[in-house]
Amino acid sequence: MLKRQLSSLQGMENKMADQPVEKRKRHLTGKHVIYWVIGFFAVIFIANGFFVYYAVSTFRGEDSMHPYQQGIDYNQTLAERRAQAASGWTAEIDLEEGRLELKIRNGDGTYIPGLKVTGVLKHPTETDLDIPLTFAQTEANTYIVSIPPEAYGHEAPGKEWDLHTVARKPDGSKFKTRNELWLKQ
Repeated sequence: MLKRQLSSLQGMENKMADQPVEKRKRHLTGKHVIYWVIGFFAVIFIANGFFVYYAVSTFRGEDSMHPYQQGIDYNQTLAERRAQAASGWTAEIDLEEGRLELKIRNGDGTYIPGLKVTGVLKHPTETDLDIPLTFAQTEANTYIVSIPPEAYGHEAPGKEWDLHTVARKPDGSKFKTRNELWLKQ
């Protein structure tokens, strides 16, 4: 009987040797799952860090330096606009041969002398490209300034700007204007 068992075991060994060895199947364990979860969230955090960096280091999306304070002072801004409209002052802008002429008239239509007029050519999207302007009074009581060459840009057919001007009287009162300009080379 012992011989029979030995011969049957030898026969099984021969059969097993002829069969290809099966690879051990991998099973998903808790350790594998935690590695996959950590890897997934690491990729998400890296992507978010990339987006946050570029969002903070590029265009802010604000066109004024203090938007919060500007919002708080909005009622005062509205009161100043009502007072300016009640004064009857008007402004007219002419652009000729690289010079900007500002004509400010009072309620009866006469030009107003003795104002200190400043302005800013504001780029529509980039506050770094804004160009400050200082106007000079002419004998005809109008105010002129030369437009710097960088305001024209190199794009065809021209470049758009917002012109913000402030005219101050010696008593401190102000007259503000906002106009859109298209400067062509």
